[in-house]
Amino acid sequence: MTRYDPDEPTARVSAHEVEVPGAPEDVWRAIATGPGIGTWFVPAEVEEREGGRIVTHHGPFGNSEGVVTAWEPPHRFAYEERDWDPDHPDAPPWATELLVEARHGGTCVVRLVSGFFADGAGWEEHLEGTDEGWRGALGCLRLALTHFPGQRATQLLVFGAVADRSPDDVARELLTSLGLAAATVGDRVELDAGAPPTTGTVVDVAPRTVTLHVERPSPGVLEIGTFDYGGTTVAVRGPLFGDGGAGAADREAPRWTTWLGGHLPGFTPMA
Repeated sequence: MTRYDPDEPTARVSAHEVEVPGAPEDVWRAIATGPGIGTWFVPAEVEEREGGRIVTHHGPFGNSEGVVTAWEPPHRFAYEERDWDPDHPDAPPWATELLVEARHGGTCVVRLVSGFFADGAGWEEHLEGTDEGWRGALGCLRLALTHFPGQRATQLLVFGAVADRSPDDVARELLTSLGLAAATVGDRVELDAGAPPTTGTVVDVAPRTVTLHVERPSPGVLEIGTFDYGGTTVAVRGPLFGDGGAGAADREAPRWTTWLGGHLPGFTPMA
């Protein structure tokens, strides 16, 4: 099934919406092209046509390949990933659909649905954590279109595992070490004193993550926190924009890896 039907009884999905600045054509470039997806989700390549190939790159978690099932600029983009879990060749396809609707005042609403559009009964556990991930990604989309419209980005991606403690416990340790445990939206942040130098403003606080709109090490967005993916995963990630973004991502990733290893007992980098 290539179009999401909310009345389909076997559908099991994660659904979200976000209002973003820009005309539908601008938003379309962000959600349906490789360079655009790389500004808010993960690095990607898209063959811009129905039936085209889409590949998303998830760092140490590998690549995911799919097929574009809807290409209706500037309003509807959808794709299916059929081999999303090599251990379960019988799994239903993982489908993702994004809809763009113009609003008065120069904004658009982006509606995203991702998961099993049909035959999802019994596969619910594979959706765990999906809400948290898409919520953060769409928040990043809003920030990218607000502060960096039309710009390309390089993703800073640092991941690691902590085997003996819960994501909640490790998040408290991580954010306390950085002075972010009591962060609130609007706070100015200056990370120095051993942490990779980072300057920015808190734009979102979730139960296990803090998201910054940063000026240093390069203009962009940085999410710092933990999530549950087969155990506790620590993440420092986000798009860095401008001419210095690629160099900053290359420079800062090993700094963050070293810092995390020195401040979170049991931290194991994921390459």
